[in-house]
Amino acid sequence: MSVGCAACHTIPGTDADGVVGPDLTHIGRRLTLGAATIPNTRGHLGGWVVNSQTIKPGNKMPPQKIAAEELPALLTYLESLE
Repeated sequence: MSVGCAACHTIPGTDADGVVGPDLTHIGRRLTLGAATIPNTRGHLGGWVVNSQTIKPGNKMPPQKIAAEELPALLTYLESLE
């Protein structure tokens, strides 16, 4: 919530109630990310979160300023959303 994800994404039961980005409720069980651009692996998810424009230029998600030490915890959280 502290890095701005909640402004665009929704996760029921949390303060994340954005409507611009996709609902992240079940992101942990999705097979792909970015409209099937890449597989949903930890490495790809990290790359997508940090700068999805390098993977799929022109998508609506801007690059995110996330401290390197915070990224593993964020990825673990996202992967837990099944």
